[in-house]
Amino acid sequence: MDLSLLRHQSDSRYCFSLDEKHALIRIAISRLTEVEKVEIIYGDPWSFNRHHKYQALELKHQDEAFNYYETVIELYPMRLMYVFYIRENNEDYYFCESGVSNQYIFDLAFISAFQFIGENINDIVIDNPSWKGRVIYQIFPERFNKSNKLNKDYVNCDWNCKDLRNNRGAMLGGDLYGIIEKLDYLKELGIGAIYLTPIQTSHSNHKYDIVDYFEIDPDFGGKEAFKELVTEAHKRDIKIMLDMVFNHMSEHNPIFLDVLNKGRASKYYDWFFINGEKPRKFPLNYLCFSAFSHMPKLNTNNIEVQRYLLDVAKYYIHEFDIDGYRLDVSEGVSHDFWTKFKLTVKQEKKDMLVIGENWFNSESYLGNAQFDGVMNYPFLSAVSGYICKATDAKESAEAFESLLMRYKDGHNRMMMNILASHDIQRFFTLCNSDKDLSLLGHAIMMFYLGYPLIYYGEEIFMYGEGDPDNRRGMEWDSKEFDSNEHLLFKELIRLRNDPILKEGDITIYHQDNLLVIKRFYQGSGLALVTNMSDYPVSMDGNIVLKNRYNINKEIEPKGFVVIKVYK
Repeated sequence: MDLSLLRHQSDSRYCFSLDEKHALIRIAISRLTEVEKVEIIYGDPWSFNRHHKYQALELKHQDEAFNYYETVIELYPMRLMYVFYIRENNEDYYFCESGVSNQYIFDLAFISAFQFIGENINDIVIDNPSWKGRVIYQIFPERFNKSNKLNKDYVNCDWNCKDLRNNRGAMLGGDLYGIIEKLDYLKELGIGAIYLTPIQTSHSNHKYDIVDYFEIDPDFGGKEAFKELVTEAHKRDIKIMLDMVFNHMSEHNPIFLDVLNKGRASKYYDWFFINGEKPRKFPLNYLCFSAFSHMPKLNTNNIEVQRYLLDVAKYYIHEFDIDGYRLDVSEGVSHDFWTKFKLTVKQEKKDMLVIGENWFNSESYLGNAQFDGVMNYPFLSAVSGYICKATDAKESAEAFESLLMRYKDGHNRMMMNILASHDIQRFFTLCNSDKDLSLLGHAIMMFYLGYPLIYYGEEIFMYGEGDPDNRRGMEWDSKEFDSNEHLLFKELIRLRNDPILKEGDITIYHQDNLLVIKRFYQGSGLALVTNMSDYPVSMDGNIVLKNRYNINKEIEPKGFVVIKVYK
């Protein structure tokens, strides 16, 4: 057997502790092989050469290239030595850290076997219990709801303006008091957490260019409004997550202004990446976010910058009792800083949730050292491929499975799965304004491992192309609030709070060109069956939720059913 056909590494997403006594073992074997049996030979490292056990691995997941076999092993007491036995095409093979052979010499196991030490319980990735099962609602504060409590002299655009592309700097007047007024709506919708884009003092409507990290923008109501928002949200068991911008700041921030005035003489000169005596825009001689010179990039390798930003992180926990951080442009910040950041915030509040804004495979940012999860943009890619019919049910099942195989189970359960955000077009728009397709995509999100993220207005099928068109004012006068589709959207959120979807294991596969996602917990299960084919497909069972399911017991194209199932 060719070694290139196998994938395994100890102390990784292929081998990790589930709790203090058990570890999940996973091996990936190319789908080009004809495997008849996969077993793990394992035991106590100190006596493995003389005493070992055999345990079968089961085929659990499949993607385009690999079959993934898994089993759960009891640790000895928390240590493990092991090799794999594979029977393929009537041949016996042993796979260990040294490679693949037809025989295995157990007396040489101490230099050739895989080993795993799971003694450090702090390294076990466990789904955050206080966030488990919560649906997160993203709010762009300037565009969600406008209260009558604050002076709105700065407003320069009508709330219902549909042409924001020609007015990127538009101020519509949304504020934190406006969000407080809608907390009962969000609770009734089934929301368990609110993710706020930045609220610190800034000259922009989006606030990603922060002028003062320790002040809440007065146009939003200041610190008093934010304290009231957190208090009222907590009364309703709704958590608050803040968007923090540590990759860059505003050119109007006093720290950058000091460098602009003093150049190298400024004590903050090394807080930025500057090529020259002073920062200048023409030609640009300092690093910034993207090509935006008004947002100079922070040097998070600098220990003083780290201390300053860690003080910011602690401040919002101490002062306002927030529950989580979403970290903007997190891939641009040093791993060294994120390690210190997570340690700091978890010491301040143990159940804080830490989510990074990474748009790609983020294994290097996970583990218990940095993030709990990231914004799962690859999930959107898999959903959109299926919804837009770029991939069929088989290919889509493999895509969803492949995403799950990227990370440990605990991290998969803490991914922030998105279909829309302030950075990309709205999902309803991606679906060509088709409410059935939007509902189908959100149904998949509710069944997948991780936290579902609903961008404000998606529940009433708001339209929006890319930034800034996707940041229109929330349409509180929409007729969709009374529609059957909105009610079904709410039912999907309600279903997410079922223990099966909060706690259960996941199985994804295709059948009769249908994409099926099953979740099981304590002997009971729910199956989401979706149809993106061109024809109706018969489906019967104990149906608890449905869309485009006809009297002939068929799922019509663009439809889905949720079925109660049992093992």
